[in-house]
Amino acid sequence: MKRITIIILACLLATMAAMAQDGLNINRLFDGRYKKTAGATEIIVTGSQAHEIGLTIYHSVSLTDKTQAEIIENAVARDGARAIDKEVEFRNGQLYYGFYTMPKNKRSNRYIFFLNQNLARKAPKNVVTLIYMEGSASADKIKKLIRK
Repeated sequence: MKRITIIILACLLATMAAMAQDGLNINRLFDGRYKKTAGATEIIVTGSQAHEIGLTIYHSVSLTDKTQAEIIENAVARDGARAIDKEVEFRNGQLYYGFYTMPKNKRSNRYIFFLNQNLARKAPKNVVTLIYMEGSASADKIKKLIRK
């Protein structure tokens, strides 16, 4: 019985996280497609751990597959066109860094963060990171968390 409860809770958390990005182009990138991909890390934080930092959802994926960088960048750029505030940096015609404040979803603030470390000037790494965050936290608080 305990095992079934844990499985049901895990499914509910995954569903909640997937629904959070609903209406965004990046939503399809969080559909679990990278779970069995070598060099990929997917993190979902909800519940009390997320609430401690003013979020209800934290969903990230980091990949070492360079072929996915363009796919992720294109989805982020399409969503970024609808952002109410953004900070972006391009290098060699590609998106290197993007922090987007999206229109609120009900009463929650929504943020998208993108970083292509392949384009870093000092010690580039073969890692592309995409993070979706939702909650009451301000953009300044989220930026401080990302810098840590």
